[in-house]
Amino acid sequence: MDLIPRARWGARAWREPSGSIRYAGPRKGVKVHYLGTPYSSRPHAQCAAYVRQLQASHMDGNGWSDIGYSLLVCEHGSVFEGRGLQRRNSANGNTSLNEQHYAVCALHGTNGTPGDALLRGLRDAIDHCRTRGPAGSEIKGHRDGHPTACPGDALYAWVRADAPRPGGSPSPPTEQPKEGRPMDRYYEKSKPLTLKPNVWTTVTWDRFHVQGTGWTEKKAEQTLLKGAHAFVLGVGFRVGGLERGDEVQVRIARNHRKAGEDWKRAKSWPIGSPVHAGGRGHFVHTWPGMLPGSDDNRLVVDLLNVTDRDLTVDELVASLLAWPA
Repeated sequence: MDLIPRARWGARAWREPSGSIRYAGPRKGVKVHYLGTPYSSRPHAQCAAYVRQLQASHMDGNGWSDIGYSLLVCEHGSVFEGRGLQRRNSANGNTSLNEQHYAVCALHGTNGTPGDALLRGLRDAIDHCRTRGPAGSEIKGHRDGHPTACPGDALYAWVRADAPRPGGSPSPPTEQPKEGRPMDRYYEKSKPLTLKPNVWTTVTWDRFHVQGTGWTEKKAEQTLLKGAHAFVLGVGFRVGGLERGDEVQVRIARNHRKAGEDWKRAKSWPIGSPVHAGGRGHFVHTWPGMLPGSDDNRLVVDLLNVTDRDLTVDELVASLLAWPA
């Protein structure tokens, strides 16, 4: 899959809306969209500018916080990251519909027939939502559940046929692990977390989701992973009451214990830029690495409040892909 992150296509920063907008949780699947107007074919070098144009229309014309779609696919088969998989989209018709499915938009209009490259890219985007979302198996059109002609008759027929990959070719190898399917879990802290000033706070998780199932309450614990695994971990959180100059940092940490002893900090990895903003803050980061050793090593997440007052984290999630070493 040719995934083009927001930074590569020149996306504007997401604008925090005046009301609450929660992170994307597990979805039933994906809804496919199209532009609904004639679309002129263009060289691939001009596709990013068109996506920027759509973002400007949604933010400046509609007053939305960002481009409305989770992902967008150009006629050349590249997948552009829109709002991505961590935020609710604004494209499916209403809040309830937006929370049920990701929104993938084909840069295809009312004229012409969708080409194989576009269909392959759409299938790549669907598989990406399923693998990394998480998203269930449903593939629908925008018109399912909302009165619209979108995504057009040609794309809707393809959707109704379960979105086959042109030529019957398999999904790109980048979408599948080399040695079997990874453990794919999503964790959440369902209650607000208070961060005391200048102290690292280890997150305790109390809900988890295994891909293809719903959220399950779990015994509250700090451990995300134990034992020798390769892993990719994403962490997302939102902090209320940040003021200009405030800062919150995040790190992944490995705790270790010897037989009969308590857990101790063995190693920590900072995972990117700190959160610091005038207002509310949001941060998502993915870090690949290896958790060594046996069940006496565990993976946790720490947050640091770099202010002189208490801060409250009102949304906190982690997504984990892990392969046994």
